[in-house]
Parts: sequence; C-alpha cells; structure tokens
Amino acid sequence: MKKLLSRGGIEIIAVFIGITGGLWSEKQIEHNKTLESEKIALKAIREKLVSDSTEFHSIIKSYESEQNNMKNLFRHIDSDTTLSQAKLNSIVWDLLYFQYFSPDKSIYESLIKGAGKKIIQSDSIAMYISYIYETNYKHLDNVFMMQKDILSLKTFDIFIESGGYLDSRRYSITNNLNRDQAKMFTNVLSNDKFITQLVFHYDTSFFLAKQYEWSLKIVKNCIKIIDESSMIS
Repeated sequence: MKKLLSRGGIEIIAVFIGITGGLWSEKQIEHNKTLESEKIALKAIREKLVSDSTEFHSIIKSYESEQNNMKNLFRHIDSDTTLSQAKLNSIVWDLLYFQYFSPDKSIYESLIKGAGKKIIQSDSIAMYISYIYETNYKHLDNVFMMQKDILSLKTFDIFIESGGYLDSRRYSITNNLNRDQAKMFTNVLSNDKFITQLVFHYDTSFFLAKQYEWSLKIVKNCIKIIDESSMIS
C-alpha cells in the first residue's frame, strides 16, 4: 500500500514538473519572440531617427541662411549696405519658401504602437520613443502651421499689399511689363507695415529654429540610449 502511494505521489510530482516545465518553456519561447520583435523594432526606429536627424540638420541650416539674408535686408533698409535688385528679389522669394518636417510614423505605429503588447522592454527607451512620436513630432506639426500661416503667407500677403511683386526665372514682370523694380523695392522697403512683418518674421524664425534644434537634440539622445542598450547588436 505504501509503495502504491509512494508511486502515485511520484507520478503526481512528475506530472506537476512536466506541466510547470511546459509552461516555463512556452513563456520562454514567447519571451524570445518578444526580444526578437524588440530588436527588429529598435533597429528600424533607430534608422528612421538617423534619417530624421539628417533632415533636422538641413532645416536648421535653412533657417540660418534665412536669418543671414534678413540681416542683410535690414542693413539695406538702414542704408548700411546696398543690395542689388536681383538679390532683393531672391531674398523675398526665400522668405516665402521654407523647409519643414513631415514625420513618417509608419514604423513606430506598426512595430510599436500597433503591436498589441509592450514590445520595448526598457521603460526609459519606450518612454523616450513615445515622447518623440506622440509629443514632439505632433508639436512640429504646429510649427509647420506657424511657418506657413504667420510667416510665409503673411509676409507674402503684406508684400503684395505694399505694392510689391516678384520676378521668377520663368517670367519677369520687370522686363515683360516694363516695371520699375528699383522704385518698387524703394517703396515697399519703406512701408511700415511690411517692415513690421519683416521684424516679426525675423524674430519668430529664431523661435521656430529652436524647436528644430530641440527636436534634433532629443532624437540624437534617443539614438544614443538605443546604442548604449546593446539591444540591436
């Protein structure tokens, strides 16, 4: 009887160990799958962030160029220097066109946000990536609207209201319609409303440039912590 009970106990223990081992094995397989998904996601996100950082560099450089052009324009208005008609025409065109950032969130949304479970095991990395895509990149959407509505379009509208016009490579109003461009720029660049908009454009462009500089900083920091985590090696 004792042998029978002993044998039954051993069998129960063996079944328990088998079940426990099976559950552990399933969890380990699932864990390994998660780690592989994490590795794939982080590698793809890192590559996208590197690409974004390159774009931010280019946008920041374009702001620096615009600000230098505006300094020269103000010097011209103050009679500290004299710019040619072609240069004035070019500077105003530059104020109307701008580089902006249009984020591609497809990798983040498909591999991380839409994965259905937590893929990134490190809370700090997960929070950093989430902040970039859910907060910072959404903020840059607002920056774009400021670039478009209160700088580019507003500056153009007031330039036209002030009697301005612009020649292009495809069509010269000055030559084709026999206009006096020198007189036009003299009048426009003495118009208080247009000068006020130029000052506003100049000051605001500094603020917007800082938004891209901040974005570049946090993206580079995120790349750094991903590299230091050794999760994609």
